[in-house]
Amino acid sequence: MTNFHLVILVHGLWGNPHQLSYIERQLKENIGTNGETEELWVYKTGSHQGYLTYDGIDINGKRISDEIREITTSIQISGDNVVKFSIIGYSLGGLIARYALGILYANDYFEDITPVNFVTFCSPHVGVLNPLPNSRSAKLYNSYAPLFLAITGGQLFLKDQIREIGKPLLVWMADPKSIFYKSLTLFKYRSLYSNVVNDRRTSWFTSAISFTDPVNSLVNHSASKIHASYIKGYAPTVIDIAKPFYYHDMREENTGGRSFWFIIRWFKVFLDVVLFTPIWTISFFVTSIQQRIKLNRRVREFFNDASNNLFLLYESIDDEGDADNDCGDNESTLSDMGHEIMEKIQDTRDTFLEDVYTASNDDINSHALALNEDQKFIIDKLNKVGWDKFPIILRQTKATHAASIVRQDDPKFAEGKVVISHFINEIFQVD
Repeated sequence: MTNFHLVILVHGLWGNPHQLSYIERQLKENIGTNGETEELWVYKTGSHQGYLTYDGIDINGKRISDEIREITTSIQISGDNVVKFSIIGYSLGGLIARYALGILYANDYFEDITPVNFVTFCSPHVGVLNPLPNSRSAKLYNSYAPLFLAITGGQLFLKDQIREIGKPLLVWMADPKSIFYKSLTLFKYRSLYSNVVNDRRTSWFTSAISFTDPVNSLVNHSASKIHASYIKGYAPTVIDIAKPFYYHDMREENTGGRSFWFIIRWFKVFLDVVLFTPIWTISFFVTSIQQRIKLNRRVREFFNDASNNLFLLYESIDDEGDADNDCGDNESTLSDMGHEIMEKIQDTRDTFLEDVYTASNDDINSHALALNEDQKFIIDKLNKVGWDKFPIILRQTKATHAASIVRQDDPKFAEGKVVISHFINEIFQVD
């Protein structure tokens, strides 16, 4: 009988399992095992691919919790055993993973299985509601952007409300009374990675769970404006958070240039829409409407299954007690060329949304964030769990969100390999 350390990899919005292939390969090739009696079993979830990520953090969390239990059962049926458990979430996958953990916790999954590593890469733990003060464009963005991401959009922008408790989902997931919070505290190691430039949708304040934005990540797109020290062996990519790191640029602090840069940003968006990506842009908005219609049917079918009743998960639990698919190889069947094309399309979509987000931030200095009470609550409670936080700075590409996990084979993503090397060598633990 072999004892397995089960490692789950969860992709993000519009994603697929292939995007996590580099991390999977590095784990398999570089993480040792405890002799012949314990081995690593790495599994990429696939039940929430593509536009299924629109269906909600909760529904997708249930889907991957089912996958986890299925793969665990299949290992046990073969005569082996799962004794340890780790989970790594990328982008939206970090939130989906946290939800899935709550379900597993409620079903006593961790009674005989030890939670070891919980790690996220560029995950919006505090949501993506733009917290810049006195920004008319940001307010407009906050009002309309969620509409194009369906149910998940409402949850990410904290515009949803769980009827049973009168709170947005992400707020409840950060509440110490919830099973989602309780499950997070079980892990021996909790770590997160956060881009400090060119990743504004999952910028520093949300991916690093921070009240402040010392690197001006909501606005700044220039790595040269970040002053930082680096972790030995991983310079100049992984920043040493124990030492001062900050944003400083005298030219941009001169408010005389603010209107000029504001116009330039929106002009770039205009060029993207009218000249460079008109077909994709129209397709994006049309597809968003089509997917909204399709997901209504999927969600109805999901809740028609009594085993998918999620309402009991929103009951409080006391400090001492618990709350009153396809397994196997789920790799996409796309060819390597198909993967490359799909990734390029997603990179184009991500870049366009980054440009819109940047243009909406017409406040040059974002050090002082206008966080609302929900955001403050999430940050306060999640930080009490305790995290090892790693700011990362990628210079060779604007697609830093994708590069952080080496989402595809791209020479410009080489710095992402340094990040994954740090994760493998310094962060992931087998005990």
